[in-house]
Amino acid sequence: MTNKEIVKELIDIYGERILDINILPKAFCPGGVENVKAIYLGCDPSNIYSTELPYVFAHNLDQPNLMELLNTHYDQLERIGLNWEDVYAQNLCRNYFRIEISRFRLWKKVANEYWIDKLIEELSQFDLKIPVLLTAQRLLEVLGTDGYDRILANDFYKSKKPIPIPADKNKLNRELIPLYVGKNPNLEISYYLKNDEWMRYRNSVKRYFKKKNEMGIN
Repeated sequence: MTNKEIVKELIDIYGERILDINILPKAFCPGGVENVKAIYLGCDPSNIYSTELPYVFAHNLDQPNLMELLNTHYDQLERIGLNWEDVYAQNLCRNYFRIEISRFRLWKKVANEYWIDKLIEELSQFDLKIPVLLTAQRLLEVLGTDGYDRILANDFYKSKKPIPIPADKNKLNRELIPLYVGKNPNLEISYYLKNDEWMRYRNSVKRYFKKKNEMGIN
């Protein structure tokens, strides 16, 4: 299906809360799919600054407000020994919504009913041993199974729950690793891995990828 057909279908199903924009951001993979070590997964491209993103996470877009967020994502990857050339960056929901995700309950419905199956098909180009880095708690809420959809960030970040989330405990059938961007409103500290609070967690993610590398899994 073309982007235009996808957007039309979404509007037919979910109404005007889907933005009628046919240019959807492309996946970003500058290092080539053969060199991918992880899938870097976002929620959707909705934002208050632009509806003309050429690539997910506002890559290749000269927009100062979005560049700051993009740099944060890059810093997250660097903290675990990766960079953009090591990942395949994509959103779970590829379309724009009229209201940003944090205030929008329809997002979960669209993700579950429409986009998860399409994402699974898209990621089939990669070996199932390639893990997925989750950039938001909301992603796990729709992807997790067997209770993992209810596990909070703190449980992972404070090592109460081990990583990775097993492949058989989520809908993507791949190991998942929380790498959240942002701040829990109930906490005074963000989940950015630059915070010393999360040094132990950061090191555990680095060890995970080091082990993958030693095993020859990209």
